[in-house]
Amino acid sequence: MERATVLEWLRRHPELVHGDAEVIVSRCEQAVRKHAREDAWLAAKRYVAERQHGWEESHGAHASEAFVAREVCKQLADALRQHEPTPHTGDEDHLAGGAVKAALEHAGWEFMIPWIMEIARDEEHRTWLEIVSHTKRQAKELIRSHHLSNDTDFDHTRCYGDVAANIAGILTRDFSEHAFPGTSVS
Repeated sequence: MERATVLEWLRRHPELVHGDAEVIVSRCEQAVRKHAREDAWLAAKRYVAERQHGWEESHGAHASEAFVAREVCKQLADALRQHEPTPHTGDEDHLAGGAVKAALEHAGWEFMIPWIMEIARDEEHRTWLEIVSHTKRQAKELIRSHHLSNDTDFDHTRCYGDVAANIAGILTRDFSEHAFPGTSVS
């Protein structure tokens, strides 16, 4: 369903709208996109945090930090590609926000739900592709910014699991920052 269709329908049914239909539709679309984007980054964060706990419990062989960063970022990107979330029926209140729902009578809200869910699906999918690409590219940035070593000498390396858990922890913080730009969230 197109935005113009929703707007036209609301204008034909002014008795279902409390306020300016254009403003309500704009606020709704903006809120849905924002919340769908946040939800995607937070779903990725939860997935990586689960993997982090697995790595914390395993030790494995010693490996260079840079090697582990490259491998973990690639593995996580490949795994995330297979775990794309989708909005579910019932998410529309969270996605659009209470102010939008309150600005509409029940029939107006019900009419908008398919449009809300379509926007959310599209935005979450677009964001998920961005997350996968971002995760895959992160190894190079992590190696540089965290001064990860390429040293393979046993005396200068750590266990794979320790380094992998550390990389996953860095990524979970990064994903929080993407979910809520401009705030310091962990």
